[in-house]
Amino acid sequence: MAEDFEVGSAAPEEKSNRTFVIAAGAVGGLLVLSMICLAVYALVVAPRQQESRNAQATQIILDNTKMAASLTETAGALHPTNTKAPTKTPVPTATMTPTAVVVVASSTPTSAATIDPGIATAIAQATLAAAQGGGGTPTPTALPATGFADEVGLPGLVLLGALLVVVVIISRQLRMRSTT
Repeated sequence: MAEDFEVGSAAPEEKSNRTFVIAAGAVGGLLVLSMICLAVYALVVAPRQQESRNAQATQIILDNTKMAASLTETAGALHPTNTKAPTKTPVPTATMTPTAVVVVASSTPTSAATIDPGIATAIAQATLAAAQGGGGTPTPTALPATGFADEVGLPGLVLLGALLVVVVIISRQLRMRSTT
């Protein structure tokens, strides 16, 4: 095999492979185009989708809060509390004497605090669940029986593995016979 080549001769000239250059250019162009599309998606499309999802989630939370409030009011109307009838209070006959009062300034807020709609919804749902006697978290009772291994089982997998080893050995033997 070494006698086919001359040691002192120059390397043969290679011809320009135009097909390879065209294919490499097409793959490079496809790569640049995919990077541009990825950048457009990351900078334009994804933020719009996230904004839309946030708006939908906010609307769902507000609707759930309104529904929970109406359910709480309905439950209160269906199960009113028993109150006693008003009684007549006697009018005091003694005269009032003025007392000295000291006024101290405090830093209490004057406006009512607002509750986060998500927290209000959770409170209303917990109240409704407690009123109905439920509210527990369901627990799974069994594992799912899906997939190939569950249908065929361990003996089937061992059999398929052994079959694969036999196929590899036979194909190797056939290759060795064909080359000799």
